[in-house]
Amino acid sequence: MFRWEHRVTLPFTQMNTDFWPVVLSASLQAFYTIYTAILLFLTQRLAISRMLVRRQKLTTIHDICGAWAGLGSALSSIWGQIKIPTSWWAISAVTAYLASISVLHITSSTLLQFQTFNTSMATSVPTIRGWPNDWMDINIDYFDWVSISASLPVVSKLPGLVSVGLSNNTIYDTPQTNSIAANATVSATTISSSCGLLPNITYSTGGGMINLNSSIAPGLSLSTSVASYPWSDQVQVLGWGWMSPSVNSNYSQAPSPGIILMVSTLLNIEPSVQREVAVPVTWEILDPTNFSSVDQYVVEVYFVQCSLSSMTAEVVLDVQTNSLLTPISMSQPSMQWEITQWSQWTTSDWQTGIGVALGYPVSSGCSFFTRTSNSPNIPSTVDEYIMTSIGLNLSAEYFVFESGGYPLSTFTLSPGKLEAAIARVTAQLIWTANQIGTSNGGLQFGNGTACVNEHIISLRLNINILPLLFATSASVIMITSGYHVVLMH
Repeated sequence: MFRWEHRVTLPFTQMNTDFWPVVLSASLQAFYTIYTAILLFLTQRLAISRMLVRRQKLTTIHDICGAWAGLGSALSSIWGQIKIPTSWWAISAVTAYLASISVLHITSSTLLQFQTFNTSMATSVPTIRGWPNDWMDINIDYFDWVSISASLPVVSKLPGLVSVGLSNNTIYDTPQTNSIAANATVSATTISSSCGLLPNITYSTGGGMINLNSSIAPGLSLSTSVASYPWSDQVQVLGWGWMSPSVNSNYSQAPSPGIILMVSTLLNIEPSVQREVAVPVTWEILDPTNFSSVDQYVVEVYFVQCSLSSMTAEVVLDVQTNSLLTPISMSQPSMQWEITQWSQWTTSDWQTGIGVALGYPVSSGCSFFTRTSNSPNIPSTVDEYIMTSIGLNLSAEYFVFESGGYPLSTFTLSPGKLEAAIARVTAQLIWTANQIGTSNGGLQFGNGTACVNEHIISLRLNINILPLLFATSASVIMITSGYHVVLMH
């Protein structure tokens, strides 16, 4: 509650917190000491003069004058009045007057005090943008996506670093200062993904390679010329150029397919749908107990198309910790696998660029090949990062392969898990590119400003109600008792 004395404020500094409260307390105590001393002197002289003028008894004058010597003498005089009462009311009034002066003296230093309080001030601070105003102004073809994508597994192990400007699948502007205690309203972009199975699959296999064609819609198909057999329980992004859309004259241009993945995990889908979308590949592995015998294992491979979308909104950010205070609205994950529709595809430049970036073949160091392979299957660092995000372990699968094990899929992949992983890796990819800057082959989204509600701790003058009540009561008693001893006797 704001009161008139709260208008007196001081900055919260070391001097103001140590010096001025002492000065205020000492000044109040000095004022009330001088004030009560003058008041006591005048009241005492008037009371004694009044007694002499009224020609009261000598015993009465002696007892009342003795009571004025101090509070202790006044209490002693009251005790004496119990045995020989001569002027009970007058001595009681003097005692009450002196007691009230003591109360005023005690409460004087606490009537007014400086107290700390929180206030806020609106200001603006410069920020580093996490998302560009217009992707058309950015040429993503010149980025060093190889270096950027290769850094994903490393950056993900530095949570303290990643938290500045990136929260899960949300990228937000970051203030260029953290020296003030404030909440800033900044722009944040949340990336989401929607994944579906490529339909109407026709394929041919041989030599450890897959040739694939998917008829998305009449006159629109997606095809790959070559893809190596994946080992079991793997998720791989197919590089740009492997998967390409082809159209007829019904379409003005081929829509961008976004991100195309090759998945060799288990999927919870109906058998009828599986026959339409699955590509069975046969791994031939030598029997370790009989090298003349070859064991064959079939791995069901699926091709998944994931489109990306973004939503920008204003959020509240703690400037000092660079952590988001506003809950981020998340899109509902898909609960079951569905067939992708070409209308879900997008021609947005940034989404096309992300599809290109994620497909760069930066080797993870693991190489899988069947006995008849013409080319090994080498998952990239991005593939490994995505697999780790959804709960797969590429190193463990590679150990099984190197140990002469068999490709047995045991992990069931849900669309929601894959969508969350794609959205997260996309956000981290864009964030990483923005952090390294254009000089190192990355992005530069420029600077902006953010509205900041700065929290300020200040000192203000405050009247303490309880000491004020005691002081007011003591003052009323002093007036009443003073009137009694001066005018009534």
